This record gives sequence, structure tokens and C-alpha cells, in this order.
Amino acid sequence: MDEEEEAIRYYFRRNYDYNAILEFLDKYHDIRMSKRTLLNRLRDYGLNRRNRNIDEDLLRDHINRELQGSGNLLGYRAMWRRLHLKYDINVPRSAVEELMREIDPEGVRSRKAHRLKRRKYSNLKPYGLPIHGCIDGFSRRLIWLKVEKSNNDPRVIANLFKNAIIEIEGCPTLLRTDRGTENAIVSSAQCFFRRNGTDSLAGLKAHRFGSSHSNQRIEAWWAFLRRTWSTWWMNFFKDMIHEGHLDASNKLHLECIWFCFKNLIQNELNGVMEEWNNHYIRKSRFQTASGIPNNLFFLPESVGATDRKHPYNREDMEEINNELRIPAENDDSLIYQEYFSYVSQIIRLGEPSSAREALTLYCRLLVAAQ
Repeated sequence: MDEEEEAIRYYFRRNYDYNAILEFLDKYHDIRMSKRTLLNRLRDYGLNRRNRNIDEDLLRDHINRELQGSGNLLGYRAMWRRLHLKYDINVPRSAVEELMREIDPEGVRSRKAHRLKRRKYSNLKPYGLPIHGCIDGFSRRLIWLKVEKSNNDPRVIANLFKNAIIEIEGCPTLLRTDRGTENAIVSSAQCFFRRNGTDSLAGLKAHRFGSSHSNQRIEAWWAFLRRTWSTWWMNFFKDMIHEGHLDASNKLHLECIWFCFKNLIQNELNGVMEEWNNHYIRKSRFQTASGIPNNLFFLPESVGATDRKHPYNREDMEEINNELRIPAENDDSLIYQEYFSYVSQIIRLGEPSSAREALTLYCRLLVAAQ
């Protein structure tokens, strides 16, 4: 598959309209073509948005699988997007709605009435799985969404920031964070990158501290994540405690949770991030831009805005790298992780692909450790 076909398939699968696909091809791939040529390419590649024939049993199986996990919190529109992005399934939303009513009628009623069961915890930190996120204020595009071992090491956040700058090839005009100690290095790094700027937000003005509540974009998004994803996981771990499988104060248990659930959680977060960045945000009374976050971020000129990223100096990045030599996990943690890896190979339990598989691995490893 050549670069042109790969790029067209990528943007088409994410449901971008034809004009957006043409703009992405031109701006980021140096590929220019007319709309007619694009339509011919789509036909040649067998990509047709009207081709919505799919085996109903297969569709039902995929929906069932998602409802067994954190997808249990999704409404039919969000489920339709997940099926499209995760399984490349292109069916009418009405078909997904009808099957969800058939498969999970109580869940549909609860979601519609906003009566989904909530637990008191608001994140996964009590279970050793803190999640870090960053969002662009204009486009509402998620820049990163990561589960990390540490919740308060400033080098962890700064490393995520550094990697994001490299990925998007620029640093932001202004960075907002709360006053947590974990943001100490990232605030300095932002000002360091922007120290030679000539605009009104250069140098020390390139970063602002504020309360978490004042960072409205990310706070609103955390609320969204709780409603659509993390509540299911919080309930899952809470049930593990009630059933006697998990003691959140026991280091062995938390290390085992990390080993068994980390990759599964991160894979789901990757999916959540992709779904969010490719969904349509409607116009609001707060005069925020409407559109798809990825479109707004990468093609701001399409809505009359400008790209506010600033180039960074490669030598500056090397200096930041030297400051971000994240030390290895403490010896105890390494010993635990190496032990769990060894035992999982002995008992021949591979990488879990669902919460139930991860729970089975967790219980087997704890029995072996006793």
C-alpha cells in the first residue's frame, strides 16, 4: 500500500468529509488532487460510505463484547463511533440503537434517565493506576491520555509534554496547569522553549498556574471520561475489594494490578482518545469552535483561525532531555514486575484482552506469590 492510499484510507475511516480529506492530503502529505479524483480513488479502494451491509450476528457480537466492559456506559451514538473506529464497521446509527435496545434494555433505560450507578471514587489512582491528560483549549483535541505509575513525579508530566511537542512539531503559545508539584518541571520547560519569543505571551508569560477548576476544558473532559469510561472501571475495582480479591493498601496487590491491567487500561484510553478526537462537537452558547477536534487542531484555517504552535530549538530539546532522565522504578517495584512476568510465562497466561481475563491473571499470580 503506497502513502497516498494509506493516507486516504486513514482519513476516510475516521469519517472526515471529502473536503477535509483533501486539505489533510495537501497540508500534511503534499498530495494534491481534485474532489473527483478523490472519489475515483475511494471507488478503486472499495471505500463507500453507503456500503453498509454487515452480518447482523457479527454486529451483535461486537456490541455484546463492548457492553461486557467499559463500553457498558456508552450511548448508541458513542457505540456507533466505537464500532466504526475500532472494528471498521459502517452501519446506520439506527441499527446500533435497535440492537442495543434488544441486548441491553435496562442499560438503555438507565443511560437515558441518567441513573447509572456511581461510586464515590473519582479516578483510578486508589488502585495504582493514575491517569494523566492534556487538552488543547481551542480545538478540544486531546494531546495525551496516559496511565503512568507515578502521580506526583514532575518528570513524568514533563516527559509527556516533551513527547507531545516532538509529535506535533511545536510548543503551545500558552500552557495552563494547576499548582500541583507534578507540574513544576513542565511549567519551567514551557517558559524555556518560549523564552526567545516576541509575542505578548513569550517567556515567563507562556505558562499560567491556576486552580484545577479554572482549567475548564480539561475539568469538563474529566467529567466526560467519568461518565463514559472510568466509572465502569472504578466499579470493577470496587467489586474486587468487596469480593476480597483486592486490598488497595497492600503493595503486592497494587503491583499485581499494575502488571495485569496497565496495558489493557492504556489500550482502552487510546481508543477513548481516538474516538473523542474524531467526533463532532456542536456549536455552543460559549462561542467555542464547532467541528471535529482533529480538524480544528490540524486545519484551524478551515474555520478562520490560525495555527498557534511555535517552533522549538532542537538544542533546547536536548537540554530538556538531559533534565528528564527518569530513573528506573524503585528496586522493589522492579522485583515485583519481573516476578509477575516470570510466573505468567510459567502458567502460560498471555496478555489479557478483557477485564475478566486480567482478573483471572491477577488472581493466579497472587496465589503463586503466596
